[in-house]
Amino acid sequence: MEGFRPVNCGTEALHSSTTVAGYSFAWGARVRKGGLVPATPPARGPLRPALLALVLLGPAGCAGGGQASAAGPAREDLISEAADRVATARATTWTAGYRLAGGGTARVAWSGEPARGSYVFPSGRTIRTATALTRCATTSGETVCTATDPAGDDTDGVPAGTGLVTPGTVLDLLETAAIDPTVTAEPRETTIAGRHASCLAVAGSADFDVCVTVDGMVAAFTGTVGGIPVEMVLTDYRAGADEADFTVPPGARLVDRRD
Repeated sequence: MEGFRPVNCGTEALHSSTTVAGYSFAWGARVRKGGLVPATPPARGPLRPALLALVLLGPAGCAGGGQASAAGPAREDLISEAADRVATARATTWTAGYRLAGGGTARVAWSGEPARGSYVFPSGRTIRTATALTRCATTSGETVCTATDPAGDDTDGVPAGTGLVTPGTVLDLLETAAIDPTVTAEPRETTIAGRHASCLAVAGSADFDVCVTVDGMVAAFTGTVGGIPVEMVLTDYRAGADEADFTVPPGARLVDRRD
């Protein structure tokens, strides 16, 4: 798989296939018996203590534990690598479009410096900056945007039921799955919107299917978030973002509830 550096451990081949939404995918990968090692560290800031312990201690099994000892570390490394890719993308600036279940569309614009996020979905828009968490909704032809203090709210501010899953939510799901020993992960490779993507079918305490491109874009997601089924797929991507994405839309009425 792309994004891993070699280590001095034995390798073994993994081969499988799956069918999703009527399309058949086949995949093959080689993993070391102690697990794969990410080429770059995550760029999301401090890791959670349990995940940091996993990274510092490293996977076991290079001394020759056989297939049984390789299964656990390989699973952990696959999930952690996907999380690392998503986290790394948060240090860059980009814009991505998505098709949602039911035919709706969404757009995510992200700025790495300064860190800002803009999320546009069928029922409105959310803009998160260092100084405001602004939620916009249109009712009876009028768009009203309400700004609140982002302090104490570590979410992306996108309401449940919008059909859009933010990269931050995907990252949280992957980080939680990586440290859960009951979780299983089946990998496959595919192409979405003309971009190569590595996918994982994750099953356990949370069941979801996620595809991530080499540069960290969430290319597809199917699962349940906040008790609501969600399905989305990447349709377009470009480097960079427009400044207008991070400001209140023209003509909108701003209600400022910050202290």
